Amino acid sequence: MKTEYLERANRIATDNVSSAQQVLKDTLDLLLDFCEKYTQERSFVQELKSISTTLSNAQAQMAALSNIARLIDESSDRLSPEGIYGYIKCLREKVTASSSKAAGTAAGLISDNGTYATLSQSEFVIKTFETAADSGKSAVVYVMESRPLFEGRQTARALKSMGHRPILVSDAAIGFFVESIDAAFIGADAILSDGTVVNKVGSFALAAACFVAGKGFHAITSVLKYDPEKKAIGFLNKEESPHEIFPNPEFEVRNMYFDKVSPRLVTSVVTEAGIIRPSEGKDQGTLQSKLEEAMKELYG
Repeated sequence: MKTEYLERANRIATDNVSSAQQVLKDTLDLLLDFCEKYTQERSFVQELKSISTTLSNAQAQMAALSNIARLIDESSDRLSPEGIYGYIKCLREKVTASSSKAAGTAAGLISDNGTYATLSQSEFVIKTFETAADSGKSAVVYVMESRPLFEGRQTARALKSMGHRPILVSDAAIGFFVESIDAAFIGADAILSDGTVVNKVGSFALAAACFVAGKGFHAITSVLKYDPEKKAIGFLNKEESPHEIFPNPEFEVRNMYFDKVSPRLVTSVVTEAGIIRPSEGKDQGTLQSKLEEAMKELYG
C-alpha cells in the first residue's frame, strides 16, 4: 500500500467509535482518492484490491466492507481502470443514499410522543429519528451508554439537537426501562446467512428484554451488510484491550465488542429496499433470500 494512504487506512482499520456506515463511507472515500491519483499506473488494480481487502480483514465483523472488497474484485475482471473508478463512485453515491432511504421507511414506525430505546451510534438510527423530527414527531429515547467507549453519549447529543428527549441509561439498566418503551431500534454491522443480526455488544440484552416484554425490536441497516458466507455458529467476535474497561486490571478482563441477536428476537429488518420480517413464511420469501436479491439488484 502506498505510504500516503497508510495513515488513513490505519485510522479506518482501528476505528471502534464511528458507525459502521461511516466506516464504509471512509473506506470508499479512500478508494476513490486512490483511483483519482493512480488509475493510470500498471499496479492500480492490484493495489486497489489490496487496500479494500486489508480494510475488510481489519474490520471483519463489518459485512459491508467484505462485500465492497468482493464487488471491486469482481468488477476488476470486466471493467477498465476508469470503469472501476466509475463503479466505485456509483457505489459511494448509493451508500450515501441508503441510510436516508431506510430512515424514510423506519420513521413510519415512530409515533409522535412515543417512547423508544437504542444503543451505540448508528447512522441509520440517527437518520430515522431525524426524519421523524422533520415530520413533526417528537419522542422520548432511552439511550444505552454503550461501554466501554460510550458512543451512546454521541447519539444522545444528536437526538437532543433534533428536539427529541434522550435519556441516557447504563447498559445494565435497560431491563428496568423496557416496560416503558414502545419499541427499540438498533443499527447492524452485519446480518449473517442464518438471519442473525450482529451489532454492538448490548444488542442481545436489549433484544431479549424487548422479547420478554413484548416490545418491537427493529434493525435498521443496509442490504450491503448482508453476509451470505457466515453463520452465527462460526462468528468470531472482536475482542479489544481490557484496559478500555479497567485501566490497571488486577484480574482477567474481557472486552467483547459485538453481540449476536437471533432472528427470532428481531421484529423486522428495515433497509433501503424496504421492511423485511424474519418471521415471514416461505411463500413470502425468507429474510436471507430477500436481502441477497436486493443486494444484487442495488449494488451488484
